[in-house]
Amino acid sequence: DLHSFPTRRSSDLFVKATQDPMTVSGQSTSVTTLTQDEVQPHQVVTRETKELPAGETKVQTAGVDGVARVTYQVTWADDTEISREAVSRVVLTPAVDQVVLVGTGTATEVALAQAGDGKTPESAQAVAKVLMGSYGWGEAEYSCLHSLWTRESSWNYQAKNPSSDAYGIPQSLPGDKMASVSSDWATNPVTQITWGLGYIAGRYGSPCGAWAHSEATGWY
Repeated sequence: DLHSFPTRRSSDLFVKATQDPMTVSGQSTSVTTLTQDEVQPHQVVTRETKELPAGETKVQTAGVDGVARVTYQVTWADDTEISREAVSRVVLTPAVDQVVLVGTGTATEVALAQAGDGKTPESAQAVAKVLMGSYGWGEAEYSCLHSLWTRESSWNYQAKNPSSDAYGIPQSLPGDKMASVSSDWATNPVTQITWGLGYIAGRYGSPCGAWAHSEATGWY
């Protein structure tokens, strides 16, 4: 006799079985078609980031299992399944990878990430405060820097002096001097601030030294 696998349904899986009329001659063997919904486990992907301290982890995207509708051709010997072969698979709901961020950042790199990209005056000022730490300059020096670059550019990384072609937050003249830090000097406020602080340290010793010169001459 042919074996017929009954249709059944659970809360999680759709299962449907149909009997194939093909029978292996001379044996109590039958072939049925079985269709069921199966959970497709999500994967876990790790990504390194300097925005987190070294060794710290954070789930950026939660993983979600998917569901696929799979049709099998099942071979039976009497009431015993002896083999099955998937003949079709349709993804009903794609799995979503879980993305885990793994920190590699130093204290300075993490602080820079928190400061932002520098493309607003507030973010540029936060970046400057972080980078000033490597020079050992405190709040008093930052006050002088704030006054200096507010006068020069209002902390606008796209500021250009039409009469002199000075450019960027520190008003480098010419602007491409800042290429000594990075080729993205025209569009990256962090590059501009890095160059500007180095220029001030090398020429005036400190932001307050540069501000005093600017107060006396109108330039620095």
